[in-house]
Amino acid sequence: MKKILCLIVLMFMASACARQPSTVPPADSADRWQAFVARSEAIKEAPYLLNASLRFGTEGDTRRVTALLWGNDNRSLRMDVMAGIGAVVAKIWESGDEFLVYSPTENRAFFHQGSNKPLLRVGVPVPFALDELAALLNGRLVTVFGDRYSGSQALANGHVGFTLSSAVGGLLEIDAQGQAVAWQENGGRGWSMAIAYDEAGLPRRVSLRHPNGQTAVLLVKERQAPAPFNTEQLSLLLPDSTPVLPLERLRLPSNNPKERS
Repeated sequence: MKKILCLIVLMFMASACARQPSTVPPADSADRWQAFVARSEAIKEAPYLLNASLRFGTEGDTRRVTALLWGNDNRSLRMDVMAGIGAVVAKIWESGDEFLVYSPTENRAFFHQGSNKPLLRVGVPVPFALDELAALLNGRLVTVFGDRYSGSQALANGHVGFTLSSAVGGLLEIDAQGQAVAWQENGGRGWSMAIAYDEAGLPRRVSLRHPNGQTAVLLVKERQAPAPFNTEQLSLLLPDSTPVLPLERLRLPSNNPKERS
């Protein structure tokens, strides 16, 4: 009887040990994180023009748009969103915490000022501000996720998961090359993201998913390194008499069946 009890106790202890997350030796995790920071900081701010496609929605009900995103840095930038054959459905400007979106079809503009994520409010399922999205696509991931972490753990696939200390929070997964390949918000109860890279080591495909069923796949189709944009090229000039309303008053249209997949 005593042997049986001892065996049960040993099995229980082994099970408890198996449930504990594996930790990464401090030196190994520090080296992995430093490689991630170095990769990001090696990419200096420079004028950019990105041509991308975005497919978003829920399973069986998605839409596709294309977008041009450009700027000289992360402080002032522009994006045009197009649906169908080059028809511009939204012009977006962001500078600091100021955000303006203009709808040419309705000749209405909506303005927002604050630190929350206005792209979600205009129907773009990306849990970042526009400047954070630009930094992410340009490979400057430290700008988005910060340069510090509060803990780390070894993952079954050989990657290391880092608990972020920055405002964005969550768990950032970094591979052996120092590339951030996945991010999970709020312990899996928020957005999750996977990142695939091109031959130059820059993010090519960003896949997002939310527990409520929303998904988004952002694909960078072309990158250009143009001459610096002037003030006019980075501005969003509105036609005369265009009403400018608070972003809270924006009502998104229902999905267009012609754009569904």
